[in-house]
Amino acid sequence: MPIETETYKGHTITIDYDPDPLGPRTEFDNLTEFHCLSSRYHLGEHLHRAASDIDDVVQEAKKQGDMVLRLYAYIHGGVALSLQSFHGRLPQGHAEFDSGQCGVVIIRREKILREYGRKRWTRKLREQAYQLAQSDVEVFTAFLNGWVYGYQVDDGEESCWGYYSVEEAMREAKGVIDHMVATVGSR
Repeated sequence: MPIETETYKGHTITIDYDPDPLGPRTEFDNLTEFHCLSSRYHLGEHLHRAASDIDDVVQEAKKQGDMVLRLYAYIHGGVALSLQSFHGRLPQGHAEFDSGQCGVVIIRREKILREYGRKRWTRKLREQAYQLAQSDVEVFTAFLNGWVYGYQVDDGEESCWGYYSVEEAMREAKGVIDHMVATVGSR
């Protein structure tokens, strides 16, 4: 059963869950690194078994001038990740029992400077790096919960998968239809 179906410019768009999404922490080239301490959950691409291992990574990152952000998890019928603590943000005191710091997100200064073509690690660039980390946390949360979608136009005539919101998948499908209609109209 599709999540959403819409007729747009005479074409049928169907949105559904991606049956085999790519792992955003393991199959993409990321500018952020997730270092987590857990024996039960895989909440990042760098899994550590001891807190001292993460401490060593954090100390080395700070020596290099890298950005180190705390990563928190709330696990209660699903998984939510955040760069801020869940304490006080959730109803019924759940945060006190089902959440806590699970690791860190590291943004390598040299990698960001190279990616953005900059020479200095400015306040503005740090803010952009923080927003990038925030986005990566949201994408990974969606992946962990199975919130990855795709669209099909006219029963698979056109399709694409790997969107992290229904709205994004629908917007892309409509763009494909707009292109199809414009192409047919220009012949």
